[in-house]
Amino acid sequence: MEELMELLRLGGYREALTPEKRVKDFLMEVQRKPNGEEVEVRGFVLLRKPPNAPEDALYYILSPVAPSEIGKAKKLRAYLVLRIDENTKVGKLHPGEYVVARGILDVYPFGNLRLLRVREIQPERYSEYWKQYAELALSRCELEDLIEKTVYANYEVERAVIYTLLNAPLVLGAEYWQGGVAFSTFAGLSKKRAVLSMWEALKYIHSLLPWEVKLRREKWSEAEDDFLGLDFKFSKPSTADLSYYVPYNRSILGREVPVPKWALGHFEEKRASFMTPRLRMNPGDEAAALSETPFVLTEEVGYERNPELERLMPNVIATVFTAMERLSVLNLLEMEDYRNRFEAFVMRNRLEHGELFDALTISGKVFNINLRYRLGARLLGSMARFEGKLKRGLISDLLGVYQEIVDTWINELPGDEKVRLLKEYERYVGTSRLAEISLRIFSDLESTSIDGSVSKEEFKKTLVEYGFTEGHASRIIGELIREGYIYEPSPGRLKLIRW
Repeated sequence: MEELMELLRLGGYREALTPEKRVKDFLMEVQRKPNGEEVEVRGFVLLRKPPNAPEDALYYILSPVAPSEIGKAKKLRAYLVLRIDENTKVGKLHPGEYVVARGILDVYPFGNLRLLRVREIQPERYSEYWKQYAELALSRCELEDLIEKTVYANYEVERAVIYTLLNAPLVLGAEYWQGGVAFSTFAGLSKKRAVLSMWEALKYIHSLLPWEVKLRREKWSEAEDDFLGLDFKFSKPSTADLSYYVPYNRSILGREVPVPKWALGHFEEKRASFMTPRLRMNPGDEAAALSETPFVLTEEVGYERNPELERLMPNVIATVFTAMERLSVLNLLEMEDYRNRFEAFVMRNRLEHGELFDALTISGKVFNINLRYRLGARLLGSMARFEGKLKRGLISDLLGVYQEIVDTWINELPGDEKVRLLKEYERYVGTSRLAEISLRIFSDLESTSIDGSVSKEEFKKTLVEYGFTEGHASRIIGELIREGYIYEPSPGRLKLIRW
């Protein structure tokens, strides 16, 4: 059978993870068990009484598919009745919770329903609902092909959509962010239509996602089942740790951060993945500074409905959860190669673009080195999830994406914005050219350190590498401390003072 499925897959056919498949597998698992046998089952608890429920205990319904998918399982449905009494060990449950239940199978006096005399019922990780079908997860090529046939943009933008879907691993030493990713696009000069076209493509992809992984203000939804004659009200599983947001309304695209107020906390703490087009370029707003991929669009993005993506979206979600399990954490302490190459990337752009690039790297700006270094580590983790592992060549891919983003920001920023940025930068670094260069070097070192501090010896050594004499380097360090640019919180350690 496995050989047959592999041949079908090679022939371009991929089995879809449909609600009917889940129901069929659930029925096979439950029906082959005789009454009186102890079993363990997983599903979504619907806190509604089944038909003909006795009065001797609490009776609820367990669905093998998510409540939002019940209406999609048109050809085949199944439920298990749960009997809960005073001896049952019960965790904290609410309608729509994904649970694991253990107990004894029995008959139920209505149709062909089975009953589980529950001994214990507890919430289960929502991700397990998808990971149990890891064999139906898509390959890297399949996922890439689905997005390429849906969104027509340049290669880096198409890949960034995939990276956003895959979320980011937790990066030790990279603030207190969760696993969400921000994919932001901005309008280049007179290119608002490009951003609107990107928004339309993202809205389409978002519309295909399961309700449980959409970040919405509404906490509840409803479903109906004509067979049982019941309607269900349910909320998201409390263990659902994956959410996506796309602006639902064009007017939001004009905001500094194109998300509603109720979702700002999710955005800032990266508790969800945001696909947030923005109609105006502003290198100092949060949508730019907190985005892993703040692209500037200079051409319209095309998209078309993709029946294959619509059919395989459940497989995409299974792919995301299996990838998240495969790579859950990155440690900046173990990424010395990334740090060195990132610093070289910064210096290369500093030489090419001069003070305008420096102006975009100061505190609160889109290429603030401290932020961009950590955001880049997260994007590197998303890339590794896509590839299946963290490979050395991915650092080159990451810096290639960032180089394109730098070039388009430099080229597309309006002239008056460039003048304003340079004036702000002059106020930030002062008038001493040597102090400016030294402070720039220190900022690079500090931005890629784990605790945000730099040893005095490392700073002095780096200044010498840039052409300062040892005596001059020591004097410059003393001047920067006296003039309030840096300070020494502990002997031999230096930190930048931010204004």
